[in-house]
Amino acid sequence: MKNTINLPVFNIANFQDYNNCMKFVDNFYIRPFSDHLKVNRFIEKPHGHDFYLVLLITKGIGTHYIDHKTYKVEPGTFFIVSPGQVHCWDLSNQTDGYVMFFKKEYFLLDFNHDKLTKLPFLKSSSSVPYLKLNDGEFNVLKDLCIKINLEYQNGKFKHHEMIRLFLNVLFVELSRVYERDKGERTVYSYDLMQLNRFEILIDGHFKEHRSLICYAEDMNISLKQLSYLCKKTIGKKPSEIILDRIVLEAKRLIVHTDLSISSIASELNYSDNSYFTRFFKKECGVTPDQYRQKIKIRS
Repeated sequence: MKNTINLPVFNIANFQDYNNCMKFVDNFYIRPFSDHLKVNRFIEKPHGHDFYLVLLITKGIGTHYIDHKTYKVEPGTFFIVSPGQVHCWDLSNQTDGYVMFFKKEYFLLDFNHDKLTKLPFLKSSSSVPYLKLNDGEFNVLKDLCIKINLEYQNGKFKHHEMIRLFLNVLFVELSRVYERDKGERTVYSYDLMQLNRFEILIDGHFKEHRSLICYAEDMNISLKQLSYLCKKTIGKKPSEIILDRIVLEAKRLIVHTDLSISSIASELNYSDNSYFTRFFKKECGVTPDQYRQKIKIRS
């Protein structure tokens, strides 16, 4: 019998709200992080979700693991986890803050369809899901989280419209932090939108090992334009971005499933298992089996 992928992917309806109700119709969720952890213990193990997660840490310490990268949890840290990313954490008991979930369609109800793709911190190859805030930034974002939380709890007239307005302000403030951290390099909204289009296409087709020209044709641009776009926005070749996505999927399957390495190679459309092993070792420095053992020892 063929093994199956067992990594859980949650939606907002899987989580309990303030009244321990499991029914969500608004595609939005917010609560103090400590309360969230108490009633949703199942999230301690690696998992993905189909919504955006926004997390502000106000107390405590720990470690947040996002797609095989490690980030420090401490007061003044801010995390943005996008749909499809895999994460888990190891936190001290006193850790607190605010956690928010929202579906793309929830936010875009009051905004243009490309609003989220213009944001520099939402998922792209260049996006870092972690920001360290200074005192001023922390106070501004904490105040916004408090206001959003109050709107959600009180449920006043048009409270969801108010929440979306506050979310928009929060995103503007986060963009300012991101630009401050980025330094002098400027990436314009159109470039981010095009990069996002490319990465959406990669997500849908990376297992097919399509040629770069196929992606360029789908985007109605030349291969030269695609190469320039990727180099300008994140300093990588298009082929490197595709390889990064294949490696990420391979790591997810190696760590979060009980599939054999040959089955993982087949899942990623590598007909030659030895070729897949050589490819993985070239990209990661270890074989798939060694990577699996290393993660097991660490955990």
